[in-house]
Amino acid sequence: MPNRIIKESIRTSKSINQLTDFQFRLWTYLITYVDDYGRGSADPELLKGFVFPRRKGVTESNIKAGLTDLACAGLINLYEVDRESYLCFPTWAKHQRIQQKRSKFPAPDDGQRISTVCHGDIPPESNPNPNPNPNPNPKNVCAEQSSTPPVIELPLNDGTMYPISQEQCQEWAGLYPAVDVIQQLRQMRGWLDANPTRRKTKRGVSRFITNWLSREQDKGGSRPSDVCGNHSKRQLNVTRL
Repeated sequence: MPNRIIKESIRTSKSINQLTDFQFRLWTYLITYVDDYGRGSADPELLKGFVFPRRKGVTESNIKAGLTDLACAGLINLYEVDRESYLCFPTWAKHQRIQQKRSKFPAPDDGQRISTVCHGDIPPESNPNPNPNPNPNPKNVCAEQSSTPPVIELPLNDGTMYPISQEQCQEWAGLYPAVDVIQQLRQMRGWLDANPTRRKTKRGVSRFITNWLSREQDKGGSRPSDVCGNHSKRQLNVTRL
């Protein structure tokens, strides 16, 4: 396994410095555990042996909770393929050298994203108004399922449009607090309009969006003070596009 690169920017990263000591240790150890593509098993039983082989006080429950916390912070993605759980680092290729031709683990696009309950969220089983027709594939929740009109639509390579809901914007605003999500979505729309041959599939557009927002977050973003969507309870008000 090749050596990993940890950049000095982690010292001032807001998302990293909001982690607890255990969450930071888990995140750091996972960097040394995943394969050359930043992917690995998210099974707490396996991670207990691979990631914490000498820490007897760390339990599988600790690891499971830690993975959820890291996913809520946007530092890893959790997904399932054939009923097996996996994790990946969303900006791995930007910070690490990929030398192997193939990954040891399936790609996130081959499965579905694992739904996580972050701190302050209502667990699905406690929701007094559950969705009577839940989406069987929570990976790509389209705005067309929402009762409100989409905030913006991105053109796809098949000629259709991918609608983005206000709820999705709020989620991204929480994951990328330095980014003006709405403005970046406008820029994505402009880029896709100007580059029709490079438009994405319905399956790959979510990854395109998160990679774009992640890069903007790493650059420091340009989020105006009146854009909501952070961890407060304020409502995100946007102009329909």
